[in-house]
Amino acid sequence: MALSAPRIASAALALGCTAGTALALAPPAAAEPLTVQVHCVIPLDQPPVDGPQQISLDGPTDPVRPGDKVRIKVTLGGSPATSPLPFPGTPLTPSIQLVLSGGAAGELTLQGPKMRVDIPGTPAQIVVPPYEGEITVPLDARGDIMIAPGKMVTSTAIFGDQITTCFPASPAPPALTLKVDLQDKGLDGPSGRADSQSPAQAPVSTLAQTPPQRAESPAADPAALAKEAGKATGDAQAAPAGDDDGMSGATIFAIVCGVLILAMAVATMLYSWRRHEEDE
Repeated sequence: MALSAPRIASAALALGCTAGTALALAPPAAAEPLTVQVHCVIPLDQPPVDGPQQISLDGPTDPVRPGDKVRIKVTLGGSPATSPLPFPGTPLTPSIQLVLSGGAAGELTLQGPKMRVDIPGTPAQIVVPPYEGEITVPLDARGDIMIAPGKMVTSTAIFGDQITTCFPASPAPPALTLKVDLQDKGLDGPSGRADSQSPAQAPVSTLAQTPPQRAESPAADPAALAKEAGKATGDAQAAPAGDDDGMSGATIFAIVCGVLILAMAVATMLYSWRRHEEDE
């Protein structure tokens, strides 16, 4: 049965709307994992091995700010390192070094949790289950940060703690980009530091006002100084007067003593003269 033009148009419109809805609701495509050539150093006196290693890094898609803590998921493929014997339920602790570039430089270590893994024997590859860890966005970040995988360290509890370390044979390309929001960066700039120091400057201004307050004190008032000087002069003049009174009393006492001594001398001379007259 032939369809009329209006029906064909309606069907095409409905098909287009359905396709548009499907595209709008489709989740974003996952990033393809990196394949990195690594060199692995194996414990228990086994020779080192080289081979490909798949690595995926997943982080937040929303912008982050310097100083924020973010969680990153690590997904690894089969490792070139193998075990000569199977060890089921082996305690294993993974970690990976993250190499930063772009808006920040340096290296951060992401530590995974301790887990139990069934380690197969050769030739099967050892697969570390996906794990997550937390890192801190550098405070000096100046833009979006690209993260590339670096050294991977796996600690297993087999006959003690055994360490397997795999290094990228050459620097790996970035596997994740963190969008960094720098809108609040100005708060840490020169103006922010000046504002933060303003409370510390308050005591300085208070000290600067202290000399005028001392100038207004009675000790610095000219009239008060004159008054104090007059009082001191009066005290100084009063002291000699007291000393004169003291000297007059001493003089009188000396005169009295002298009179008494003279009287005794006269009495002694009279007594001696009378004895001399009686003897004659």
